Amino acid sequence: MMNIGSRLAITLFACTTMVSAGCSSAPTPSTTTSGDFSGLVDIGGGRAMYLTCQGSGSPTVVLVSGRTDRSDIWQSVATPEQPGPTVFSGVSETTRVCAYDRPGTVTITGEYVEASRSTPVPQPTTSADGVRDLHALLSAAEIPGPIVLVAHSWGGPIARLYADTYPTGVDGLVLVDTLTELLYDGLTPQEQEWWLTLNSNYSPDLEPYNQEKSNFEPSFQSLRDAGDPLPMPAAILTSDQPYNLEPIAAAGELPLGIPADFGQVIFAAHLAGQNALAERLHAKIVLDTNAGHYVQTEQPALTISTIDQVVDSARTNPDQWIS
Repeated sequence: MMNIGSRLAITLFACTTMVSAGCSSAPTPSTTTSGDFSGLVDIGGGRAMYLTCQGSGSPTVVLVSGRTDRSDIWQSVATPEQPGPTVFSGVSETTRVCAYDRPGTVTITGEYVEASRSTPVPQPTTSADGVRDLHALLSAAEIPGPIVLVAHSWGGPIARLYADTYPTGVDGLVLVDTLTELLYDGLTPQEQEWWLTLNSNYSPDLEPYNQEKSNFEPSFQSLRDAGDPLPMPAAILTSDQPYNLEPIAAAGELPLGIPADFGQVIFAAHLAGQNALAERLHAKIVLDTNAGHYVQTEQPALTISTIDQVVDSARTNPDQWIS
């Protein structure tokens, strides 16, 4: 039996079982610029990336998944009885929305693993690699700007670095419990070593799928070097449920030397980083989400509403957005 969930549940990038809605691939239409689209886009260099788009309107919302999660995560909810649309379908009711598979991402349903539909690349990768891939994909697919980037977890460093690299092409940011360099910088050197060990504890069950892995330290340095993007409508949604390492420790799966109460230290540094980032970006921040790390699947209505607010402000009065 796979032991994926228990291995990764303690990290900011957990692969968890979700209830998917509408995750099947559709026939590839002739254009990505309008109408519904699901298919592979040639980005050059012998590589293709999977892209799915729905809805109409501007700006286009681009959804950036967390580590190891395919684009399906945005078409998923945490429980099947949960009413209302998924984030992908809900946002498509008010503007055009696109999501994509990074190389090495997967969808896990019970014991079944679906591999990324994008061409594999050597792992680990950095946030700068993610920026290059996303820009190549949007350019090849002729996705018209401006865009609003909505990112979860490991997608946060990619989205923030993208907004700094292409400032005139991004009109808004929504960061959903994203990883920040501020979390890492808020830890002691010993705690940083423990954190890196925890977040590099990859599941061997995903190795056959060329699983996505993160090269953290150069990625954090890229964010430090970049600074903050230009002022724009921005919002942050943050988990309000502390990390609990006790079950992992009890199962004997906590790496040797890491204390079981380290989850509380990580969560405190995470919240401090989220608040500091909100101040720097003049972002509206929601701390009482009543959700774990996957805010977008546990609280899709809140996530959709937040995205809609940023999109509306980007359309009408971006200069008036003040946290």
